[in-house]
Parts: sequence; C-alpha cells; structure tokens
Amino acid sequence: MQLIIAEKSTAAETIAKNLAETKIRTQEFGPVKVWFTRINGEETVVIPLKGHIKNVKYPEVFKKWNEETLMKMVAAKLIYVPSAEENITVIKKFAKTADKVIIATDYDTEGESIGFEAIDVVREENNRAKIYRSVFSSLTTKELSESFKNLQKPDKNLSDSADARREIDLILGAVLTRFISLAAERLGNSFLSIGRVQTPTLALIVSRDAERRAFKPEKFWRFTAEIDKDGSVFTAEYKDGRIFDEKTAVKLRKIKNEKKARIKSVEKKKRRVTPPKPFNTTAFLRTAAAIGFSVPNAMRIVQGLYMKGYVSYPRTDSEAYPPTLDLKEILQELRNSKSYEKTADELLKGQLHPTKGKEAKDHPPIHPVKLPSEKLNPQEARIFDLIARRFLATLSNESLEELVSIGIDIGGSEFTAKGSRILIPGWRSVYIFSKYEENILPEIQEGELLKIKKIEESEEFTAPPGNYSQGAILKIMEELNLGTKATRPEILKKLMERRYISTSRTLIPSEVAFAVIENMEKVSNEITGPELTATLEKEMKKIENGEKKKEEVVNESREMLKSVLKNLQSKRKEIKELMHKALLQQYIFGACPKSGGKLKLVVSKKSHKRFVGCSDYPKCHFGMPLPQSGYMFISPQTCPKCGIHMIEWHGKESRRTYIFCVNPACKVEKENNKKKAEKAKN
Repeated sequence: MQLIIAEKSTAAETIAKNLAETKIRTQEFGPVKVWFTRINGEETVVIPLKGHIKNVKYPEVFKKWNEETLMKMVAAKLIYVPSAEENITVIKKFAKTADKVIIATDYDTEGESIGFEAIDVVREENNRAKIYRSVFSSLTTKELSESFKNLQKPDKNLSDSADARREIDLILGAVLTRFISLAAERLGNSFLSIGRVQTPTLALIVSRDAERRAFKPEKFWRFTAEIDKDGSVFTAEYKDGRIFDEKTAVKLRKIKNEKKARIKSVEKKKRRVTPPKPFNTTAFLRTAAAIGFSVPNAMRIVQGLYMKGYVSYPRTDSEAYPPTLDLKEILQELRNSKSYEKTADELLKGQLHPTKGKEAKDHPPIHPVKLPSEKLNPQEARIFDLIARRFLATLSNESLEELVSIGIDIGGSEFTAKGSRILIPGWRSVYIFSKYEENILPEIQEGELLKIKKIEESEEFTAPPGNYSQGAILKIMEELNLGTKATRPEILKKLMERRYISTSRTLIPSEVAFAVIENMEKVSNEITGPELTATLEKEMKKIENGEKKKEEVVNESREMLKSVLKNLQSKRKEIKELMHKALLQQYIFGACPKSGGKLKLVVSKKSHKRFVGCSDYPKCHFGMPLPQSGYMFISPQTCPKCGIHMIEWHGKESRRTYIFCVNPACKVEKENNKKKAEKAKN
C-alpha cells in the first residue's frame, strides 16, 4: 500500500480525485478525512496535514515572562512538539502497513519542512517504507500524473533552511518581544511584538511617516488656459508646470486677459507598449492590492484557488513561462468561458510569443490551469479573473498609442497641451486592470490662431510624500531581501494585528510603532535596518544549497542577539519612559472641539461601556459614542473632515475591518449630503 501525504485537506482531495483509477472511498477519523483509491496500479491512502504538524517552542521552564530569563533564552535549546495530534495519529495508523510513502506538500522550503515532520512520524512506526517526494506546480491531472510517475528524494537541505528561519525568528522574536513588553509593562494580550523581518519593515513605514510629519510645504502657482477649437475645448498648461518663482507668476498674470492663442508646434509620435510580464508572487500581490485587496487576503484567496486546482502554485519568483508549460492547452481551457473565449480564439490562430522577465528555478509564474467547476465567491472570482486576464495579456500583441504635444504661444509665454489616444488596443483589450486614461485633442495645425475662453491661476502647496501602500512596501521588501515571497504577506498581517499600522491600503504607523522603532534604533540598528535580515536570508539560501549547516547559522544569530540584548538592558529606564509616553498617546483621539482638551477613550466603571470623553471633564461634557461590541482600536488615520482619529473596528465573527469617524457631526453632515444628492436626482 502507498501512502500519500498532502499539505491540506483541499489539496488531498484534489490529488485523490485527479489521479484515482477506481471509485474513491472516504472515511473520517475525528476531524481528519482520508481518501482511499487506486493510483498508478497501487492501493493508495491519501492523508492531509494542516500545514505544520509540529511547532518549534521553548521548554516550559521559559513560560513565565521575566527579565532574569532573557539572556538564558538566547542560548536555550529549542524543542519541536506535536501541534496536530489528530493528523499525527492517522499518519501512524496507516504508516504501519505502508511500503511506500509519497510526500506531496508544496514544493518549497516550508513545504519540505512540513514533509520532513511527516517523515519523522512515519519513521517512528515503520523504518521499512521507502520515502519519495512528488514535485508539481499545479494540481492538474496532467501535472500530478507526471509528478507521481517521476518521484524524487525529499531534500533535507530545503527543510533545514526553513527550520533555521523558524528557529532564528523564534529566538530573536521571543527575546526582544519579551524585553520591550516587560520594559513597557505591556503583558498578556497587549504585548509588544518585535520580529526579524517585522521590525525592519515597520521601520521603513515609520521612516516614511516621519518624513511626512517633518515636511514643510512650499507654495507654487499653476496657470492653465482653456482653448476653443471649433467648439471643442481643451486645456493647456504653462510649459514649466509648477511655478515656484513669484516673478514668473507676476509676469504670467499680465497675460490672463489674452483672447488669442497661436499654435507654435504640433508633434505627434507613436508608441508601442509591450504587454505586462507574467505574475510572480510580488507582482500579483501588488496588483491585487491596487484593485482593492489587502495583501494577506489576496494571498489567502490565491492559495485556496491553487488547492482547488484552478491556478498554479502562487509562491514563485519566476516571470518566464518554462518551455514545458503547454500554453495552448491553457488557452483551449479558457476558451470555454465567455469572458475569455474571443481572446483565446484569436491567440490560438497564431504563434505564441509570451512576454518574459527574470527566470527562476522554483515554480512557473502564476497562471490559470483550469476553469472553476464551482461557483466562486465574488472575491475568489475577481482574483481568478485577474490571473486569467494577466495570462492572456502576456500572450497578446503590443498596444499602439499616439502621443501628441502641442506648443502654444499666449502673449509671448509658452503653454503646452498633451494628448494621447489608443490606436490599437492589443493586450489592453483583455487586461482591464491596467487603466489608461485617453486625452483626445482636436485636430490642430501649426500656425493656427485659436480662441482663449479663459486663463486661470491657482495657488497650491507641495504635498508630503505619501505613506506606503501595501503594494509599495511589498516591492521594497523584495528589493531589500526582507522576508520571502511566502512570508511577506504574513508580516503585513502581523503588523496590522499588533496595531502597529492601519489596516487600510495606506500604511500609517501608530504612536506605539514610532516608540518601538525609536527605542530599537537607539541601541540596535541591526534589528531595525534591513541589512541583518537580508544577510540571514542569504545564509539560509546557503543552507538550502548545502553550503552551510543549519546549526552554524542559528548559533551565529544567537551571538548577535546576545550583544543586542546587553545594549537594550543598559538603557531599560529610558526605554520604559518613552514607551509609557507613547502608550498613553495611543488612547487619544485628538483635540476636543469645545474645550481644546484631549479626547480620550473612556470605559465606564459602572456600565463598562466605552465612549470618547474629554480630559477637561467635569468642566467639559463633550463626548462621542463608540461601538459596544467587536474589536476596536484608535486608527493612526485622521478624519479628513474633523481631524479626529478614526477607529478601526470589526465584529467578532467578521474578517473585514471597517475604518470610520465616530464624530456625530461628520455623520450628520454625511447624511445631509446624501439627502441633498437624493433630492437633486428627483
């Protein structure tokens, strides 16, 4: 009998259904469902895991958080303990009679680590069974069949690389998290988290917000002219755009009453725009974030689509389809959908020349492999559509665009009008997620004299750099080698859960985030900077390639942490004061509109209800209501209307987080605006 061990239940079911040669029988052993069938002529049992079945932990002696144990924790030996007893019990049951065991977890370092956890369980019961590894990038019948006919050996180096990362992250994270939490006296569920990748990522977000806070706006002027060509009105702007020199602004004010504009030049040029490259993980997540998904949610959805066999493995660095990937077979599949039929048919008529970026040896770019055989929920459907359209776009023709630049003389000053239009849409016709705003100008000839409708002057101020979006920070993390394609979404999720950053698409750090980073930067640039983490990622790559041993890399990290901890402990008093100040600030909503005092979070001693109250109470009775159920914290974001900090709230059973202002005045204004809009329609 052969035993196939998959990473999760969905993958186990997909493998069993796609490879079964006889009718499938299922049986449940507690919460673990097992599939029985015949595969490649052998009686087969397919068992699912649920990710890791063993956790790496500190021994129980370190369970209590106190200052005295921190240095001991740096050198302490870690232990691996079972975390999925039900799955382990089922593996043991069937391992006893298995003569062949096939690991069918995701093929990456993490999947290999999970696979070796299962191998260890098998070996406890059966030393005779032969152990194999199936390698695949999608859960299609064709690829799975090929994979199970060409089994490989499990790769211990890949597993050790993942385990080194787990151990280093635990040691560094546990020690520094405990130190900062003890110093700030924030224990229990309110502890302050520090992490090897998490903290330098947070430092980047904090640094950008610090730039915004320190930014001093500079005044400038713009001059625009509305010009009429036979009833078609277009806009031209002074050639330099933003004007910081007031002398130039004074000069341009003198031409504001001009009535005629002379066309000095008309320049037209055509531009070919190549289709986008295939999706690697980072490009996919950035695009998903741009169309409204949070990075962690997008990763969760695409992983689910992969497990169901609809898309390829979503953790990949590659931007080039391998020669072995049958592109026409995928097109034949997609043409069965009305959404993609027309484009797929056109592409199947000719030679395929896909775009390509960097090649990687792990998995092919993310692509569709099969149309969903079930009704997907709206979010799943949108992610699948994104991946399918991106795939079609990478095989499509270039788009042809025309760019027009018109030089215009108004009273001796030069203005410019810029136009653009699509001549041949090419890949843009299928890839609807790439927005292109056309600005079609009327046909104009050099030397023409046109009527000016009006010339307007606007006085503006330079804006600070924007906070990072989720997509932007992912790109920077990749460039700085912070984390891996698999861990980056989880890092953002953890920063949101720990209330260090807002949960919106724009990442705004909290006051606590500022305090944590400020403290860590004072004593340890290694922890807040990207260099250490990037170096460790390279070290783990060496483990993966068999150039270095896991124990060597882990011990080097312990020595570095010992030095960092000594520095932190020498400045404990200073850190405590700074953290306390920041922690008080995180409960402040802003200034009271009546007394000027501080609006703060208050919990009634009698009713235990929460609300916003003024620090000048009882002199000032101003207050605002708050939701009484669900999880809530004060957002770093402020209301653009009243300037008070908004709240981030979600119900106990809800995945979605809502961000809104609790000021009743803003609510009333919104309702009035809504009523006005409804009246205007009628």
